[in-house]
Amino acid sequence: MSVAERLKNRLQNVSGVTDADIEAWVSEAEHEADLTEAENADAVFYLALTIAYEFIATNTANYFKYTDGEESVDKSMVFDNYMKLAEQARKQYRKYRRGRGASQTHVGRADCR
Repeated sequence: MSVAERLKNRLQNVSGVTDADIEAWVSEAEHEADLTEAENADAVFYLALTIAYEFIATNTANYFKYTDGEESVDKSMVFDNYMKLAEQARKQYRKYRRGRGASQTHVGRADCR
């Protein structure tokens, strides 16, 4: 499955996302990462997903909270939620950029040397 198809599957329930948007995000991710889909499809996918989430968040930044008597509408957290998703996707991108999702941590020495 191509990066564009994976991105389309991930964002299929987000209104307003077009095939042209998806192609633009994939292209931007390849350019920003200086990678091609053939070199590291997972890294390109997660960076394109990050770009997509940031774009969607920007478009939702003007959402609002409204209360009138018994009726209320609250869409004020949409921006924050998409930005959290973007940060998670960027973390995944960094993992795949470093080496296929592998990560490694080192605990400091007990004697602090």
